[in-house]
Amino acid sequence: MLTRLATGLLLAPLLVLLLVEGPAWAVVTVFVAASGMCVHELLAMAMPGRRLERVVGVATMAALQLVSWFYPEDLALPLVLAMAVPGFAVLARPLPIETALMRIATVWAAWLYVVLPLSFGLELAREPGRLPVVFALSLVFAGDTFAYFAGRALGRHKLYPVVSPKKTVEGAIGGLLGSVGVAAGFAVIFWPGRVSPVYAGLIGLVGGAVAQMGDFVESLIKRSCGVKDSGTILPGHGGMLDRLDGVLFAFPVVFAFLRPVFRM
Repeated sequence: MLTRLATGLLLAPLLVLLLVEGPAWAVVTVFVAASGMCVHELLAMAMPGRRLERVVGVATMAALQLVSWFYPEDLALPLVLAMAVPGFAVLARPLPIETALMRIATVWAAWLYVVLPLSFGLELAREPGRLPVVFALSLVFAGDTFAYFAGRALGRHKLYPVVSPKKTVEGAIGGLLGSVGVAAGFAVIFWPGRVSPVYAGLIGLVGGAVAQMGDFVESLIKRSCGVKDSGTILPGHGGMLDRLDGVLFAFPVVFAFLRPVFRM
């Protein structure tokens, strides 16, 4: 617990400072690095020992992030990269041929599961001041924190024990309340007169709910692969995918809600 708190208290302010005050290249670098680490962890879980597919997958996904930032209106090049390159990698090492489809499909899935959602985060980061992306991260991380402490203090009823035995109904409710409260408070402090607290609270409710669903999806993936954590890069939290599982689901939702407000 202490390690988890220390990691969060150290990294969260640095991340917010970088997103708000950092140059554009630093923000893009953060997204590219996060995308690459998440894809690496996902492919390492799903295809242990398949180094070529992992290297090609990470390189391709990093390229996709860069393309989505510099050429946001161009869909042709990202589609070619995402669809063709994994196939070339598996063709280079086709054996065992019985697993070829699974390996190609897994790398394709990484694009849909990791890179596409993070691209919505990059779009949120285009807004001057980059507060929309900080807003999205805040409501997800607040939901995680409130769910953890509410579950520890009040948890009695298991929510979905087949997939995640430790999560409780009380923790889930606490997480949603945390997301709603932080989202509404964010609007009051940073967007007075532009985004109403009620609308922001609605975003927190929907975004927090889908973020919890993302947590369950990643838990399901880990259980199917027989691992406890996706990685070890973040002490007390596990891997990058463990930390961003809810963010991946929340970014597109927050983008959809904020797009008409900020005319993205």
